[in-house]
Parts: sequence; C-alpha cells; structure tokens
Amino acid sequence: MYKTGEVPRKGYTEPGKTQWVFAEALCDPGEVPQFVDDGVASADCIQGNIGDCWFISAMSVLATRDELLVGGRRGMELDEDMIVDKEIAAILSNGVYPPIFHKYRAIGLYVIRIFKNFQWVYVITDERVPVHTEKGKNFNQPVFGHCKDPHELWVAIIEKAYAKLHGCYENLISGYVDEGV
Repeated sequence: MYKTGEVPRKGYTEPGKTQWVFAEALCDPGEVPQFVDDGVASADCIQGNIGDCWFISAMSVLATRDELLVGGRRGMELDEDMIVDKEIAAILSNGVYPPIFHKYRAIGLYVIRIFKNFQWVYVITDERVPVHTEKGKNFNQPVFGHCKDPHELWVAIIEKAYAKLHGCYENLISGYVDEGV
C-alpha cells in the first residue's frame, strides 16, 4: 500500500486521491443502482486504472452467458416462505451472483461465488466503489473496473470481491485470462 505523497506504480491511482462512495453516487439523477440491468454483454466491461486486463477480459467472456453470472433462471428469487426442492436449490445457488443471496442487496451487501483453489468460495462485499477525487477528466469516476452504464454494478462488485479474496486490488496486477475464467 502506498502512503500519501509516495510515487505509485505506473497506472495505479494513489490511494490518497480516491474516496469510497455508495453505488447511488455513481448513478445519474433518478437512476437506481442495479447489479445487472437489462442483461449483460461483453461490451459492458470497462477496465480501470490497474493492470488487471486479464480479469476484465475474463468477465467479458463470462458475460457471453448470462446464466453464469446470475444463476440458471433470470429473475428467479427465493421467497421467504418458498419450499425448495433439490432442483430449485441447484438453480438458486448457481452463478457468480447466486439468486439465493439477492435478498442481501436490500442492505447493500453482495455475496459473490468464486471458484478458487478447486473449490467454491463465497465472498461478501458491500456496494461501495472507489472513485477519483482529484479534479480532472476522471473526477468522481470509478478507479477500477466498472460497467459502461454507470448504474450497473456487476463488473465493479465482482472485481472488488476478487480483490478482497486476494488481499487488495494491487494483487490483481498481471495475470492470465484462463485463471480469471
């Protein structure tokens, strides 16, 4: 981690020039932040100011199959009084952002499922995203990966969960697409 005033690595934003904001701050007036809005597409993935193009590329590949991201059946949510058999349980627990955990979005939390070291790992993260605080062309824009549409969060949240799994965003610098997929 860099101290304020230290020279950061090339392409890495100095932490003192960032601020963590809630997802609502990224949206245009009247918009509500959504994990996915109107499906996902490879073109949604925008790389930020860190050398993790390999991971952003992996998410672009993931975006070619919506069910890999949000589970087997789009829009299927778990009701509190719902009786779940094995088939429905399997559907509700699939994807990077399994539908069984969508209810936590109401309190600003996301549970992301990542396959790491030959096992599924669940990473809990909040919706806050680091943005640039220095006046200039990137002011108040996400520092790291984000979606083309500012009110969609799936790229930023998955990248944040992956960074948390690895200790910090800086640990995502340099990798291989197949590792990300």
